Amino acid sequence: MNLFKKLALSAALVLPVYANADTISPETYAATLAVGESVTITKTVTIEQTVSSGVLDIVFLIDTSGSMGSVIDAAKAAATNLLAGLSGFGNLATGTGYYSEPGSGLNTDLTTDAVAGVDAINAINLYDGGDGGDFPEEGIHAVQLAAENTSWRPGSSRFVIALGDATFKESDGSTVASAQAALAANGVTFIGIDFGNMTYQWDGIDPTALATGSGGSIVSSSANPDALIASILAGVEDSFATYNKVSVDDLGAGLPGVDVAVECLTADVGSCVGDSAVGSFDRSISRTFTFAVTFTGKEAGTHDFLTHGLVGGSIVASEKDVITVTGVSVPEPSSMLLLGVGLLGLGLTRRRLKA
Repeated sequence: MNLFKKLALSAALVLPVYANADTISPETYAATLAVGESVTITKTVTIEQTVSSGVLDIVFLIDTSGSMGSVIDAAKAAATNLLAGLSGFGNLATGTGYYSEPGSGLNTDLTTDAVAGVDAINAINLYDGGDGGDFPEEGIHAVQLAAENTSWRPGSSRFVIALGDATFKESDGSTVASAQAALAANGVTFIGIDFGNMTYQWDGIDPTALATGSGGSIVSSSANPDALIASILAGVEDSFATYNKVSVDDLGAGLPGVDVAVECLTADVGSCVGDSAVGSFDRSISRTFTFAVTFTGKEAGTHDFLTHGLVGGSIVASEKDVITVTGVSVPEPSSMLLLGVGLLGLGLTRRRLKA
């Protein structure tokens, strides 16, 4: 059994199993529309007491400075272990980057291919970006690069996970403030995995500020791998524990063939405001929300796409819609009116002729 399979099996043994998952129903919907024709159905989103799935986007940043020589393999193994464990939570995509001195950067954008994700982690080498030179490394710049330049998927829960043994420094125009702003603007949580002195108090910048400001944490690498997975999963779950917005959206997937419009119909405890249910919600009980979803045919063809239930903008459930749009156009109301006026005029003309 290879390393990845071992890690995946180990992770599967510690992942929680839940009886209920958040849902959006009906699970599938199909309709045939003419161009310009619309149909409205009711979709029900049920938010359960515990999160059991989601869309996760994670960028792993690995410290490649000289001081990591004895532990960089352990950092790669930890990242690989996390990839295997978190893949059981839902739809996972991962990317990679590095930070050292004088350089830092991103290596790969997000991929949902688990094998490619592991290969990308293992392709990171000691001294990528330089040997370090001094104690703090260019973690601030790497975090900002990841937050701003990753192709984050719509509706995903987003994380940058840095694995290193030194504090961070400001460089290449990136500051703590700009990195925090980049994390916030893109809805990204920062987590640090400390292999020695990431929070060292006498030199460099303690990245704890990035973690706490984005709802993340700094975790010791000495923690059991299963505990690391559980800790990050707990962070994902905590981000959904309380919420103030529930919505339904295809996130543009139906376009250009099908336009999708949503109106909130009923909200558990809270109220409907436009296309969303808003209020102060928590997962102490299961909660149900209903939405009127209108599909309008725009371009001929068979359009197969997902519509999602979202909590705070992050996907918690998905269902499949198949809308077939025929090439026959439905006359606009104004066109029908003109046609009616024309027929009326023709009728009057005929009456005059008879008179």
